[in-house]
This record gives sequence, structure tokens and C-alpha cells, in this order.
Amino acid sequence: MNKHKGFTLIELMISLLVGLVIVGATIKIYVSTVRSSSDTVKSARLNHDLESVMSLMINDIRRAGYWGGAIGGSDSRTNPFTQIPVATKGQPNIHIPSATCLLYAYDADGDGHYDADNDNFADAFDDPTEFYGFKLENNAIKIRQSVKSTSVTYGNCTGTDCCLSTYGNWETLTTDAGSESLQITSLSFTPVYNCLNVITGTNYPSQACASLTATELPSGNTAVETREIQITLTGQLANDTTVTKTLTDFVKVRNDRIFIQP
Repeated sequence: MNKHKGFTLIELMISLLVGLVIVGATIKIYVSTVRSSSDTVKSARLNHDLESVMSLMINDIRRAGYWGGAIGGSDSRTNPFTQIPVATKGQPNIHIPSATCLLYAYDADGDGHYDADNDNFADAFDDPTEFYGFKLENNAIKIRQSVKSTSVTYGNCTGTDCCLSTYGNWETLTTDAGSESLQITSLSFTPVYNCLNVITGTNYPSQACASLTATELPSGNTAVETREIQITLTGQLANDTTVTKTLTDFVKVRNDRIFIQP
């Protein structure tokens, strides 16, 4: 008679151990692959959202100072969208009251002038649909679509007050701090201006025309101010704060400011 030999207990235990090691390794590889795929999807989503926001800001800020009255024979020095201040302290139409807030104006309807809003102020607030801005508030980016022309006190805002919700029609562009998706953790606007005295041909890099002395730009002299804004934007996923991204870009304003020294 033939004897049939089976596996010993030790052999069975070793086989089970090897099987468990193989299954564990397989599960670990699967979990790692799923996690990596999830991180890639999250990162791609964050990149897309931040790049979309950055693109929107750049494209709109680039229009600052556009004037429908700029036709053949017109005098750029009379462009109301670069000469009229956005606040009573006399800032030019691109105004950065704080690093996280930028205000500007342009002729959206192309009619060449501001439409009166009957608020008794002859200023850049006279057209409630042609004054814009971006700001960071509560981990969200907000965009200003217009001004509140019904508020007489609005024309008196100065400095950071011009960025308050009570001084404009601000709408949320990205999700806010309580959202489960995108949160903006940082936003900054840094101006880079260059001024050229067209009378003397002297260029003053990294300086705004209004900052030049009477010697550099005598009274009555005309200067051309080129304007560029550096935008730095940082965001994260609210449900996974380890997924973060920072974007830095520059926007060159197409419409140079013609400045006349008082």
C-alpha cells in the first residue's frame, strides 16, 4: 500500500504567513496607488481653481484705465479713468489701499465718460458700473462689480475704508472659509511703476510719477507712467490642508497713465 503524506503543521503555518505577507503587500500597494491618485486629483483641482482665479484677475486688471474717448486726435491727458482719483486722497485710478485689496476703473460701456449718479460728487464714483476691485476676505476672494451710488458717504471713503463691503457691491468669487472645497490663504498686490519725464527724456524706474520731486519732474511737466501689478495667490483645499499651492504672476496694464505735475 502507498502511503500519502500531507503538510505538517509548521509547513501550513509558514504557507499562511507567506500568503499573509503577499496579501498585505498587495493591499499596501493598492492603498498607496489610490492615495497617490487621490492626491493627484486634489492637486489638479486646486491648480485649476487657482489658475482660473488668477487668469480672471489678470484679464480684468489689464483693462484698468481703458477710455472709450481715446479716438484720433484725443488728448490722453484728459482720460478720466487715469486722472480722476478713486478716493479723496488723490490716488490714481489704480489704488492699492492694502496689500490684499486693489481698486481700479475702466470705461466698460465705452461711452467715454462717467454717467452721473446724482450723489452730488463729481468723482470716479459717478458711474456705479465702472468701478472694480479684488480683495481677500475670510479666506475668499471677492470681486467688486459696481459701487453703491445710493450711499452719499461712499464718495468720502479713503484708504482701506474703500475696500469695506459697505463701500461697494462686493461679490464672492471663490468659496468662503466655511466651504469644504477651496480656501484662499493669502493674496497680495504689489505695484511696479515706472515714470518717464517726456519733457527731459529722463526715466525713473520703479517710481510712481506722483512720488517724483519738483526737481525730477517740475511743475507743468508731462510724464508717462507704466504700471505693472505683481499678484501672489496662495490657496488650499479646505478638506485637506496639506494640498496647497502658490501662484505668482504679473499683469501689465495696457493703458499707461499720462501724468502732469501740479
